[in-house]
Amino acid sequence: MADTNIGDITIDVSLKDVINTITVLNVATPIIIPSEYDIKVASVDQPKKLPRYAWVKNLDKDAQVMLDGDVDPGVDSNYLTIAAGDAIRIPIRSGQNKFYLKGPSTFGIILTDDGASPFKSQSKGGGESVDITPTSLGYVAGAKMFYDGIYNFPPKHATNGNTWVDMVNSQTMSRYTDGSGSGLISSNHYIKQTGIATAMKIPDMIDYDRFTVELFVEITGGTTGENYIISCYDKAGFGIYTENGQLIASIRSEASASYLNIATAFSQKTPYGLAITYDGQAFKFYVNGALVGTKTLSDYKKSTKNTYLGCLGAGDTNYAVGAYNFYRLAAYSKALTAVEIAQNYEKDVKRYVNGEPDFPAEDETEWITSIAENHNNIFRGDDLFAKGYTIDDICAMIADGSFSDIYIGDYFTLSGDIANVPCFVEQTGDDGTKSLVESTRTVTYNTKFRIAGLDTYLNTGDTAFTQHHAVIVPDNAIGNNRMNGTNVTTGGYVGSFMFASVLPVYNAHFDAKLNNHLLTHREILSNSVSGNQTNGWAWTDVKINIMSESEVADGTLFGNKYDTGINSKQFPLLRITPKYICNRGWYWLRSVAWETGFTAMANGGNVRSANSASASVAIRPCFCIG
Repeated sequence: MADTNIGDITIDVSLKDVINTITVLNVATPIIIPSEYDIKVASVDQPKKLPRYAWVKNLDKDAQVMLDGDVDPGVDSNYLTIAAGDAIRIPIRSGQNKFYLKGPSTFGIILTDDGASPFKSQSKGGGESVDITPTSLGYVAGAKMFYDGIYNFPPKHATNGNTWVDMVNSQTMSRYTDGSGSGLISSNHYIKQTGIATAMKIPDMIDYDRFTVELFVEITGGTTGENYIISCYDKAGFGIYTENGQLIASIRSEASASYLNIATAFSQKTPYGLAITYDGQAFKFYVNGALVGTKTLSDYKKSTKNTYLGCLGAGDTNYAVGAYNFYRLAAYSKALTAVEIAQNYEKDVKRYVNGEPDFPAEDETEWITSIAENHNNIFRGDDLFAKGYTIDDICAMIADGSFSDIYIGDYFTLSGDIANVPCFVEQTGDDGTKSLVESTRTVTYNTKFRIAGLDTYLNTGDTAFTQHHAVIVPDNAIGNNRMNGTNVTTGGYVGSFMFASVLPVYNAHFDAKLNNHLLTHREILSNSVSGNQTNGWAWTDVKINIMSESEVADGTLFGNKYDTGINSKQFPLLRITPKYICNRGWYWLRSVAWETGFTAMANGGNVRSANSASASVAIRPCFCIG
């Protein structure tokens, strides 16, 4: 489709009515908006230099919009979804402006000089909505740019988006198109840069005579060589980068024709509040609100190039090989004081780390979902892969303890074949007698793997399990097998064929399937039997495991303390939604029922002890990811 050029148009005096409608199909439709217009106001010819903004409202069906006209319009990941009835605001800069629409839908175009904040929060109880600004969020006033990791168009992050919107002037930051990376991934707390050639170009240059630049950022990968977090280097300018285990802030001195550096150590996968200031006499570097060092200079040489997140600078091929989660970026045309730097850092920690809500809830539930612990008590049941997450993304939201878009009952679907699974097969001898002979088989599965609990085992074990985690339970069985080749329980659960031979093969398979996100922790498991009951236990490394009676049915009917150990609490999934306890098939539980058998969940939903150890029963395991 040819470019649609919005030229001479008629607008209402109120600047609120839709003044032009465009119907687009399932193809990228470029929309051109010149920076100057001949406007007819109220049907009277009146030349006027307009507008600062174009509002685009979706009048029909859910559709897509790409705000940055310089990004490849053929890449689906470059688009944001705009729901029917929603509107976004696009800033009009000098020169021609281009954006892209995809339908099928009809859009209304509104041009306005209204500079009201597009970010709104509804007060709790349905009161009047309020503008969300850096100041209203609790940050020091006066920011010239402010990119927030929570609020974005419209007004919070879309999980499939790859742009970042400045809350101060609505400029749009997107992937630096000279690179070949896959673009950016929006989370609900940060913009994620995933390695080489995914740098971001900041629309406005940070070329102030006096300045403050603040970042709240987590370094998630890449430590070799120079890895640029922010920079505008061209034998001028400033930057922050890592090199050989050091976090370095630098500024260009014109007199010395060199960079003055301030360095400190850092750790990966830890959020840092970084701030640099220059007041005309001194360059200062702050980490987590505390001053690291000062360099004295009065001859700062400003850069004439753009400022970038994740690469050296304009026209340079030295992209970051590191990876970053950018929570916030802000710039001021003055040097903030140490007190102001500390104020902004403390606010970052409260918002991005502790998850404190910014305002009274946008609705009556936001305060609930903003608390990580509550995610363990809310059933949602979303398909996480369908939401655009990879297993790495899912585990990142688990590992940081925020569980930001993870709830009980959420799931991802996996299918595959587990090769060489040890088993016993029935064999008939020449004399007609039947016996079980050890062999191997391939187990084929295709089922939903569901979030059953969050941080269920946190701080348990003889060695404390300190990693944030989610317990996963599949909806359906992953094959059938026997607890032992004969009807014995000698050695308890640890001594069983199931634990010693079968589950290690499952461990290896799912560790590879889940990109090594399967976590090892310590559980106390039965290891001896006397008569009909276990009488001993030991701390044991566990990855994939058979569930205990208590984890399924909130109590024990046949096992004792040696069978239960630390696994005494019913999984939240099975407590909140008991329908997942019974899947109309038998599956093993790990308690010893008597000398010759283990417990199992029956197909009618009752815990039974009627399974001999050599019976072939379904395996419905559990495991932790993070």
